[in-house]
Amino acid sequence: MTSFKLSRLFLLGLLTLELLALVSLGSLRLGRLLTARDDASADSAPGISVSQAVLKPDASDLYLQPFLRALAEKAAAEATPEPEPPGPTLEELGALELATATPPAGVAFAEDERWIAVNLTTQRAMAFIGAQPVRVALVTTGMPGWETPTGDFRVYQRVENETMDSLGLGIPIDSPEGWYVDNVLYTQYIYGGITLHYNYWRPQSYFGNVASSHGCVGLGLSDAKFFWDFADIGTRVVIYK
Repeated sequence: MTSFKLSRLFLLGLLTLELLALVSLGSLRLGRLLTARDDASADSAPGISVSQAVLKPDASDLYLQPFLRALAEKAAAEATPEPEPPGPTLEELGALELATATPPAGVAFAEDERWIAVNLTTQRAMAFIGAQPVRVALVTTGMPGWETPTGDFRVYQRVENETMDSLGLGIPIDSPEGWYVDNVLYTQYIYGGITLHYNYWRPQSYFGNVASSHGCVGLGLSDAKFFWDFADIGTRVVIYK
């Protein structure tokens, strides 16, 4: 009888040790998984695109498969881009207006001058070579209280990719009026902090319809790239109503 009880105690001890080993192995596997995901995030370009590392389980990871599957589904959902809005793109909408675009009245220009006009009333930016329009872009300019200034300006600085925040204006980033955005592409400064740049944080419906910026001229990606290639330091930008 005593021998039987000792055998049961011995088996119970072995079972306990096996369970402890499985828990330890699970913690190790989970730690390796999280470390791999962190390393992948650190190597990713911030903001616009994020790449995720996929850790394939081996035979000893079978008991973790439900957890790993849930993580994989979550990563896939986060990596799926939002669908494009129905209808024409911003570039296509601008192209429809190209044939009827005209320079603003009273603005003088050289016959072969490359210059840009921004109409605050219609929320349009237009690229001209002399009097010939070569691009019309739907834009979003300064909201009430942050109106985009009118005048005749020139591009004085260009930054292909930068981070913008409200600290430069003395507004804390974490305040209700503050902001912080990275990967702002194709930024062209024309007057103080007023720029032309890619705006990815506003929905397409804003462009050409809603003035929503803090004074800058926000463009869709394709249009921002066009104006970046079209202009250079010294290019004239006429902003009018």
